[in-house]
Amino acid sequence: MKETSFKTINVKKRLNFFKPKEETKSTNDNSILTCHRVTKSFGALSAVNKLSFEIPEGIVYGIGGPNGAGKTTLFDLISGVQKVNNGEIIFNKQNITNENSYKICHAGIARTFQLNAAFETMTVRENVLIGIQHGIQNNEIPSLYFSNQDINNADHALNFVGLENIKDKVVSSLTHLELKLLMIASAISTNPKLLLLDEPVGGLIPNEIEKVEKVVSRLTQEKKMTIILIEHVMRFLVGLSDEVMIMNHGEKLYEGLPEKMAEDKTVVDVYLGEGTSANFEKMQASKKLKKEIPLADTNIENEIMDEWSISVEKISRNLVDQKKSRKIYPIDYMNLEKILNQKTDKKKSTKISRAAEGLIKAHSESSNLNQHFELLERMLEETSELRKRIPSLKTITSDNNKDRSNLIEKAALELLHANNESGVSQIDIEKLEKALSWKLEDKEQTS
Repeated sequence: MKETSFKTINVKKRLNFFKPKEETKSTNDNSILTCHRVTKSFGALSAVNKLSFEIPEGIVYGIGGPNGAGKTTLFDLISGVQKVNNGEIIFNKQNITNENSYKICHAGIARTFQLNAAFETMTVRENVLIGIQHGIQNNEIPSLYFSNQDINNADHALNFVGLENIKDKVVSSLTHLELKLLMIASAISTNPKLLLLDEPVGGLIPNEIEKVEKVVSRLTQEKKMTIILIEHVMRFLVGLSDEVMIMNHGEKLYEGLPEKMAEDKTVVDVYLGEGTSANFEKMQASKKLKKEIPLADTNIENEIMDEWSISVEKISRNLVDQKKSRKIYPIDYMNLEKILNQKTDKKKSTKISRAAEGLIKAHSESSNLNQHFELLERMLEETSELRKRIPSLKTITSDNNKDRSNLIEKAALELLHANNESGVSQIDIEKLEKALSWKLEDKEQTS
């Protein structure tokens, strides 16, 4: 994903048309959202039951829980899609309880949904423009055209999530990941203060999850946006959330730091399951490693097609297999270190090579290697998934490059010699042209 700066979107002034905040139940003036004893029932079923919590401004607040726990219903109540039976919701010192959804959106709350929702016959940019036109203020009579400001705002949002290169593509042809990113772009195009993300990585593979994770991280770091996310993918939820709440039967089961969830027996019994403590330790270790070893966006040419990268991958995979079989020796680490040092471009790196470098460094310092092996194995899995998606890619080997370079050099020298003798012939020109257009399948013919 291309890294782009995302400057503040120019939006028209939001109107405060809510009833004044009376005596709220918030005890923290820094809270951007307060829910107090919020209840929503469908007949005898309480989807949300007397739920209370506060969210400070500028954090990522994760919500987890089993299916049917009331997570999406809670989003519906906050965003005005459904009405609250009892309780109150305070957003940015405004009482938004049971207000219309469009008013809540205009006040500064944006939302995505579990299922990808978009206008499939329109382009990517047009979808974001629709969000801008209706998501900032009420337009009873929509304009027949989009202003330059609207178009610039849409382009900024698409650049931020990495969809700038497909902005004119029809939505029906997008991949699952692109649709997820489009929904986020449409939501942030209105420059909200609070963003509700409902399962933003549902159905994505690890490499795609990492891309969404980077977008969400940048929203909090660069835009100072407060985010509430619902997610079942624990690695994503634990890795991003500053605080988490686990729901069950519409009630709060746990609220606190994500790494402490596994210490709560009720949460383990109801939601996480046995053996979770070890997994959470791994997640926290991976989170720490990701800060120590920056994982750049995937460049397919670097990650898959380069001979050095494939050599690093092969030796790393062998090392991981040997670790599993408990037949690993010092020379195996030496072989990996040797191939890592053979790269010609010192600035070049891949996810696998960075994980491998971290492993070699930890080994040299006699540190614990388990987390490094787990990170390396995850990077190997993601690269394998990428290769499955693009099976037609071929690797250019160093032998092929060497043969081509020799052919070009020979033809160029002959041409220079002929030119010095003032006798450049058409044959000389054809030799150089042939060398420049040389392909892998020409190797046998030229040898």
